[in-house]
Amino acid sequence: MSNKIYKISEDIYFSAATFRLSKNEKDIKLSNKEAELLEMLCEEAGSVIPRNILQEALWPNQDNTDTNLNRQILSLRRKLESFGLLDAIDTIPRVGYIFCAPIEVTGEAENTEARAETSGDSPRARRQYSRRKSDRYFSPKRIMLFALLIVVACSLAALIYHYSNKNTLRTINLGHVSLSTTSETENALKLKIDMLAPLVKKVPRNEEERVSILIGKEAISYFSIDNKNKELLANVFLLRAGHSVAEELQCVINTMALQGENVSHNYYHYPNTTVRYHSNCQAPDNWVEIARKSKIIVAMNREIVVATVIATDHLGQTLFNLDSVGNIERDQGDVAIEIKNTIVNFIDQKALTSNGMVATLVAALTPPKQMLLFIQLPGGIYLSSYMGGVISWPSRGNLNVIQRNEL
Repeated sequence: MSNKIYKISEDIYFSAATFRLSKNEKDIKLSNKEAELLEMLCEEAGSVIPRNILQEALWPNQDNTDTNLNRQILSLRRKLESFGLLDAIDTIPRVGYIFCAPIEVTGEAENTEARAETSGDSPRARRQYSRRKSDRYFSPKRIMLFALLIVVACSLAALIYHYSNKNTLRTINLGHVSLSTTSETENALKLKIDMLAPLVKKVPRNEEERVSILIGKEAISYFSIDNKNKELLANVFLLRAGHSVAEELQCVINTMALQGENVSHNYYHYPNTTVRYHSNCQAPDNWVEIARKSKIIVAMNREIVVATVIATDHLGQTLFNLDSVGNIERDQGDVAIEIKNTIVNFIDQKALTSNGMVATLVAALTPPKQMLLFIQLPGGIYLSSYMGGVISWPSRGNLNVIQRNEL
């Protein structure tokens, strides 16, 4: 134990030789271990002293001294706090302790000034410590808070990115006719749906008929329902390369006004979904008509859809047919179908190589591990994810359960 007197934080004095802490008229006696511990901390102020160093110095050749050291640190902290000195001893988790208060050696307990005068030694240089920035900024609490802020910021950024890039539906509703597209299609085709409103206004008005037009990435589809005559029309016109969307839409609207034999007609009582596909907006004779027959089976709390698609040309010749099986997930009125398996039962090889529309449709209907989305639109129709967006008619009952197997 040395004879040094330490001045702590300007007005607290610690005498190692007399085991005392004092401030003004207040005086506290320290135990032997507390005095030794405080002297070591003062001597190494500003540096981390490992726990094992303190334990070996205070209790040499002894085991299980963790509790003893913790007790002495706690007691010493309370006595320093009684003088108003808070957080003087900082804990470095799993390492040791650091003394953070300013320290100055003012002399020794016995005739320090006389020895200094006779020896001619200059006064001892003042030792001042202010806590290092790294100690303040990288404390465990600050690190935990900083990590939490990073997690929150990343989560918020991901949420903003998700909503800013979410594929949303864009619709213009003019009463007798509505025009829709998605934000993904707008970006892909570099168009703004509002710019197409003047064209849509040209669609002939029929009080008994409601028309829905959808612009997809690869096609323009339209669906009309005539409540008076109980007629349904569902057609898809593939977009041609080198033609603007406005030009293609105008051509489709002209074809809709004709509605001759080359535009399909279904009736309410028709049991299946039938859509006619055209290679361009002029609705020529060489269309491909696709009839879809499907049913939903419930087994072991799962909804399974089984569907058959038959494609024919304008002469009634079968071009291809395929079967698919998938799982259904419902979100209110919307439906998602995860296709597990698709089997092509027949395909006309000549039509496949000579008719580009057949190849396009086969590729659209048979991609591996596809997730089909059916978003419900006003009027009982659906926006399907085929070809970047195609209007689909579910035959008023195709999405209802018609067979239930309970195990």
